[in-house]
Amino acid sequence: MTDAGLHKLECVAWRYIRWDLLVEDLTGAGWKPADIANALAVPPTTVSSWKYGNHEPRYSHGDALIVLHRLVFGDQYTKNRITAFRESAIKAPATAGQ
Repeated sequence: MTDAGLHKLECVAWRYIRWDLLVEDLTGAGWKPADIANALAVPPTTVSSWKYGNHEPRYSHGDALIVLHRLVFGDQYTKNRITAFRESAIKAPATAGQ
């Protein structure tokens, strides 16, 4: 996928991105929250707030987190994660409206 294609997907799915799971993916790959924070030039407490779902990153920090995720896991894996976040967020439960 081209950078433009992934960027378009990111823009469409931005509000659906599970920042906590992106951080969790990175920590599962051996990145410490302090390492993530250092790579993104944010305080470690900021990464922790994303990890625990307390806050969403500013656009520039979120974009940098996605770039880091892409560098660690590859474009296709990151694209699949973002697509899955979007799909799970917009699926209505079968009992909705009953």
